[in-house]
Amino acid sequence: MAISEFQVGRLVKAIRAHKLDALLVAPSEDLVCLLGFSPMLCERFQGLFVTAEGSSFYICNLLYVDELAEHLERKDIYSWFDGDGFVSTVQKAFMEKGLLGGRIGVSQSVRAFNALAIAAAMDVTFVDAMTVIHEARMLKTEEELGGLRKAAAIADAAFGRTVAQMKAGMTEQQVKDILFGHMSALGGVNPEGIIASGPNGALPHYMGGGRALQKGDAVVMDFGCTVDNMQSDITRTVFMGPPPQKQQDIYALVLESNLKGEAAVAEGAWIPDVDKAARDVIEQAGYGPYFTARLGHGIGFLIHEAPDIKRTNERALEKGMAFSIEPGIYLAGEFGVRIEDIVCVNHRGDAEILNKAAKEWIVIDN
Repeated sequence: MAISEFQVGRLVKAIRAHKLDALLVAPSEDLVCLLGFSPMLCERFQGLFVTAEGSSFYICNLLYVDELAEHLERKDIYSWFDGDGFVSTVQKAFMEKGLLGGRIGVSQSVRAFNALAIAAAMDVTFVDAMTVIHEARMLKTEEELGGLRKAAAIADAAFGRTVAQMKAGMTEQQVKDILFGHMSALGGVNPEGIIASGPNGALPHYMGGGRALQKGDAVVMDFGCTVDNMQSDITRTVFMGPPPQKQQDIYALVLESNLKGEAAVAEGAWIPDVDKAARDVIEQAGYGPYFTARLGHGIGFLIHEAPDIKRTNERALEKGMAFSIEPGIYLAGEFGVRIEDIVCVNHRGDAEILNKAAKEWIVIDN
């Protein structure tokens, strides 16, 4: 697969808008977006450079040349040998491409020690350009929206199959293994997620797995997979046995917040207003201090990309934007509740909720 001219075209517009001379993209999902491929990232310097004129070239260690030659013309690959170091090769490439003295944006996976070594050896300025890349692909193509729909459908189906197998006494990790197995069997790639039971559910990004599910637990299940390079991300909270009144009340608030936020989504809607529609439900009930995160994040090649759905992101929603709506209440030492769907403004201008998994209470009595 050759470098995507369409993706480069989107990126060049963003590079010029940010007054950069080039953008450096290291191995990552960002590189997958451009090449359909990403080599292993290690301490050796490598990356794709896209210039403001629309040309591109790659610098890498000799170890990667043959692999990259399947995706790029060899004439566009500058290589270096471990015994010589990479700085002189970078300097040669910059001289030939007219980048000495220029401003070069760096993607989020570029290693700081590599960029510092280059900047110390030649006249070049590196600047943070994570938002440049995200802006370039924030408006999804119909093909990309299709991938998001497929990934969401797999996550939905895997959730239903997993809930049918859950029972008290299972560890969080056992539930995660079952869930990931279903996503993989359904065609999802690189499944990942969080299973947080009882007090662990109050930790929004809990990464453990050793606690056993117990009767009376609320269990936060936040997960997704990749399809056609597009991500899914869904959260549902289920109950191990009939939930006590406090859990019922908190769940009802979070569900109302989720629905109000989704109802506010429309082409042209002001992002702070979407956040407010959801957040007001929780704040007016007195739980504002326990809703500790933004309402949502963009999604696509990365699980978190632009646009953030939060009160400080002062822009309107546009066709092709895809993002989560995920209000939550997190009560330290007790439990947490989060409900998350992926929503997009499709190319007809309609708000489309990609996740279809049920949001009414699910009680597991096994």
